Amino acid sequence: MNYKNSMTSTVFTCGEQEIPLKHKPNPRAKRLSLRLSSKEQSLVLTIPPRASGSQISAFLKQCKPWVEKQLSNLTKIFSIQPGEEVVLHGTVYQCVLDPLRRKPALCQVTNTLRLPPQCLQEDLHEFFKKMAGKVLPGYTLKAAEMLGQQVEKITLRDSKSRWGSCSGRKTISLSWRLVLAPPEVAHYVCVHEAVHLIHMNHSPAFWQAVERLCPRYRTHKKWLKVHGPALMRI
Repeated sequence: MNYKNSMTSTVFTCGEQEIPLKHKPNPRAKRLSLRLSSKEQSLVLTIPPRASGSQISAFLKQCKPWVEKQLSNLTKIFSIQPGEEVVLHGTVYQCVLDPLRRKPALCQVTNTLRLPPQCLQEDLHEFFKKMAGKVLPGYTLKAAEMLGQQVEKITLRDSKSRWGSCSGRKTISLSWRLVLAPPEVAHYVCVHEAVHLIHMNHSPAFWQAVERLCPRYRTHKKWLKVHGPALMRI
């Protein structure tokens, strides 16, 4: 990898956690430095001109204890506030304060998420769950139909450990937080769980069936691995 000529992105692994790592070459930098961008939920590595790959690897290894401490702080649940942006099923909305609102509401004309003065976390979660209910079941039922299967029940849950599950009784559960992911990623998870209707495992046959319905599933799976932890904290 050429660290010196262009901005690149990789993943920093710390224990069981992963966080995006951006390599930022700086011709005026005199030493390697690492900082955490809480806004972007990523690490930024500043690289001086003469830093070698081995020096960078050694430096990142030394930084692991510091990264662990920073990631532990990031695990605290954060809420969405006025002035921030939120992406809902692929559309970016600006969060604005609306004194006339008692519950969160979308304005499609202005692409804003209007928040009441006293906006509880539970209100936001319920709002996102309703949005998820408008798109995720459709993805799931369509995938099941293409597989020649029938879903008995679809539920949306506030899960912080998994994106979905499928029981032997043909009941599929999905995390409503998938509405915060890109549409193609949410679609992949729905396909993944639908395929479990015929393969209750992750065998080669399972992944072949997933690929037939979602050819770019590997890309979407990787996106969730990198960005999913941040979504789980909302």
